[in-house]
Amino acid sequence: MRENTLKQKLQAGKAVFGSMITFPSPQVVEMLGYLGFDWVLIDNEHGSVTVDNSEEMIRAAEITGIAPIVRPVANRPEIIAPFLDRGAWGVQVPHVNTAAEARAAVDAVKYYPTGHRGIFSRSRPADYGFAGSTEAYVSDANRNTLVCLMLEEVEAIENLGELVRVPGVDVFFIGSGDLSQSMGYPGQQTHPEVQAQMEKGIKIIRDAGGIAGCSCPDSLVSKFLGLGVQYFHTNVGSLLQTSSANYLKTMRQAAGKAGL
Repeated sequence: MRENTLKQKLQAGKAVFGSMITFPSPQVVEMLGYLGFDWVLIDNEHGSVTVDNSEEMIRAAEITGIAPIVRPVANRPEIIAPFLDRGAWGVQVPHVNTAAEARAAVDAVKYYPTGHRGIFSRSRPADYGFAGSTEAYVSDANRNTLVCLMLEEVEAIENLGELVRVPGVDVFFIGSGDLSQSMGYPGQQTHPEVQAQMEKGIKIIRDAGGIAGCSCPDSLVSKFLGLGVQYFHTNVGSLLQTSSANYLKTMRQAAGKAGL
């Protein structure tokens, strides 16, 4: 299995920036890599990404050195394992609220002795079995595969003291969208109470020596960097919206000056 540059950057204390994509497009993933993103979130939960069409997206990420992370639709081994067998470098598991659910995610991702992921020694990440031993592949996979847990409900923040003690978790990601909804403020990620819950969660993660991630408006990234958050992502739609708005504003101002 390839060395996971995303894990290496996080372990070195670096901030990493990714982009979520909800539709199958290896070309867009390849562009994101050439544009300099650290990782891409291939989203099976909210879009049309499937196990089959994810494989070329994962391969496109590898070509450009961007880390392919999949968000599965649910925290179940039969859903998680096929993406890993297609070569995903890790998973970002949604709606994890308890230590038992956290342990289940790790168990689905890792091979023995850390977990119980089923071994197929002729999969893509094992180089189809053409080189090396199964033992070496298992060791490399356990070391390199990233486990990110999404904390998206108040229950998760309340249980964080137990969650951060679960071994094998690389990133604890606070999803402000669903968190705001669980607090009765849907879509209000900047609401003071939502922000207070996020700050509380990040402190617990950081005090335990964990790596924190979060979703937030771009204007708040500096704030959360200051709180020690390392793991962020935007989405392809937002990138298109911002760049398109800037382009059209510039072009229409030019057209106006030309009287057109």
